[in-house]
Amino acid sequence: LYGKRPPGQSPNHQITKSPNCSLDCLGPLEKLLADKGNEIAGIILEPLIQAAGGMIVYPVEYLKRLAELVSHYRVHLILDEVATGFGRTGRMFALEHAGISPDFLCLSKGLTAGYMPMAATITTDDVYNAFYADYKKGRTFFHGHTFTGNPLASAAALASLEIFEQENVLNGLQDKISALQSGIKKFGELPWVGDVRGIGMVAALELVMDRKTRTAFPTEKRVGWTIYKEGLNKGLILRPLGDIVYFFLPLSVTVDQIEDILDRSFEVISGFKL
Repeated sequence: LYGKRPPGQSPNHQITKSPNCSLDCLGPLEKLLADKGNEIAGIILEPLIQAAGGMIVYPVEYLKRLAELVSHYRVHLILDEVATGFGRTGRMFALEHAGISPDFLCLSKGLTAGYMPMAATITTDDVYNAFYADYKKGRTFFHGHTFTGNPLASAAALASLEIFEQENVLNGLQDKISALQSGIKKFGELPWVGDVRGIGMVAALELVMDRKTRTAFPTEKRVGWTIYKEGLNKGLILRPLGDIVYFFLPLSVTVDQIEDILDRSFEVISGFKL
């Protein structure tokens, strides 16, 4: 989200926040749940990473405590793991880092390795049974659409899951994660980089006009777009979110390829001139 925000929502990009701010921000949420919990059906969030919001990484402890709060106030916890699921954070699902179990889990993207569009919504027996009844009662969960259960997408999903199991994909990620997370640190020395962040197979750089004050570039400068165009000259296809350059590499990438991508990206960003 960019621009104006509702009360209690953190400023965009969060790079000027204190390390404990994410935990401190649970206070307004707890007050909201205490005051209005009986009127709230559920809380939706991406676990550990706000992806399209700027690849913002937040602490595992925040996710743990949030899950405790919503459970206490009997509010459904809905986790969107469309981006974070299937090994993206180093675990099969990001929720595993916090040891929690949501009421709803939304999956897609990595489910078919991106080859076909498919999504899955997983829920608990309690939720399922709330909609289950004898046919005569006419009670069911009317959730269907034209392309539900597409056979080609289903085949792609089954093949992807089979590869995960047969090739021990998760076990082979640690060296790649180390290469990405250690390699991204060198960008922090560049004058235009105000923040470096990441988790698992995700890393992001936030480009700023003034590193000391962490002042953002004026939107009209389109710095991220400039970096994207320069990246093409280096054989890179970068997809910035505003002025945030991020790396969301396929799990099949090799350590050598990660190092090469980071080296080329470093050349592009270090050579940037306003």
